[in-house]
Amino acid sequence: MRSGVPGMVGETALVTKAIHGKHQPGTVRARGEEWLAIPLDPDGDIELGCDVVVADIDRGLLVVYQVGGA
Repeated sequence: MRSGVPGMVGETALVTKAIHGKHQPGTVRARGEEWLAIPLDPDGDIELGCDVVVADIDRGLLVVYQVGGA
């Protein structure tokens, strides 16, 4: 079992500030804390209130994709 930030890969989170591509990170709530996040699709947008899955960690940013596609 992985712990710490690398252990977050595969967990779900809630978008608390919209994400607009890799150059405009938003925020997500995961493990009861706010984290900066960018989309797995570098040009993708993920709106406030969406559920996302953590796909990777990139220089301290969570890389996420929206649950159910989109």
